[in-house]
Amino acid sequence: MTTRAERRMEAPPSAYVTMLITGALAAAALGGVAAWFSDENRIMAFVIFAVCTAGPMFALSWFVFVSRYTVKSDPHAEDNVEGQWYEKAASGAFHDFLVVAGLGCVVLALTQFEIAGSALLVLLLVFVMADAAIRYAVLNRRGA
Repeated sequence: MTTRAERRMEAPPSAYVTMLITGALAAAALGGVAAWFSDENRIMAFVIFAVCTAGPMFALSWFVFVSRYTVKSDPHAEDNVEGQWYEKAASGAFHDFLVVAGLGCVVLALTQFEIAGSALLVLLLVFVMADAAIRYAVLNRRGA
């Protein structure tokens, strides 16, 4: 006999409460770290970082505490064509990242151009995400 939660794929209320508390505390902790390192208005840094990280922290805590009750995993996920496209796109993007990072190191060494580490990391992250998305779209379009 199945329970009501199993039939409707519902998480117990305690999972949602735990998710909300954990997400809020994680966002507040990140806001606190930002405020700790801030030189100017610490309260504003806390509020901005806590609010901006609240969505991802709630999503992460939902994944940890609620998804096990509400999401049924596909036992053959590795056989799906979309999974194969993702694997191909991700591996290709990683190789492109290695090439771009290597060439970037050569260019920076030759030109002695200075760039902030945070700006460089953001540029590389955007490049890799765009590269993977384009590769996935091309594979999807080709149906390969």
